[in-house]
Amino acid sequence: MTIMENGSPDSRKTAVAAGLELLAILERHIKLLETEKDQDDAAVEVDRQLWEAVAAYGDALDELYDDEDESESEAPDELTFTVRTRYDYTVIDEKAFLSAGKGVGEAVFALLERAGGRPISALEVPSLETGSGILTVHLNNEPLVSADFQAADEPTDLLLVDPDETLAYVLDEPVYDSRAEAEAAAKLREV
Repeated sequence: MTIMENGSPDSRKTAVAAGLELLAILERHIKLLETEKDQDDAAVEVDRQLWEAVAAYGDALDELYDDEDESESEAPDELTFTVRTRYDYTVIDEKAFLSAGKGVGEAVFALLERAGGRPISALEVPSLETGSGILTVHLNNEPLVSADFQAADEPTDLLLVDPDETLAYVLDEPVYDSRAEAEAAAKLREV
């Protein structure tokens, strides 16, 4: 049985007000859906307001049912971050590349094993040509744990950026078809 803190009368009033605001915005959103006007600029604004109201209501409920003892016992936060990468590859020697496995997935897995699990360097082999890529660094409060893998509906869900994460750095490495194209892109970045 879970016992919830009743919160102060002010926090209860705040939660009720946030809930009523959410309900009013939700009703406007539903009306837009019913009238098939859910794609215009006004609908986009109502959609934004709806998600803000959902967040405000959630925050108000958190405040209402917050357990003060829990926050006092928390250990200080450690600095944690997530690095996400995407690099595209072109197979230039299909026979050599696929000889490592039964398909692309198996071939990449074999390369990863051979490189000791270091993903980027594992794919630096003569049978592949590295294409464009991007690397992002997001500050977060919770690194992945084994339970996250079991709870994910799809493994790729673990790559999604959490709303609480803060983008700290982006490295984009586009591959251009010509030197002229690369120089033109560099000039655009300088502006």
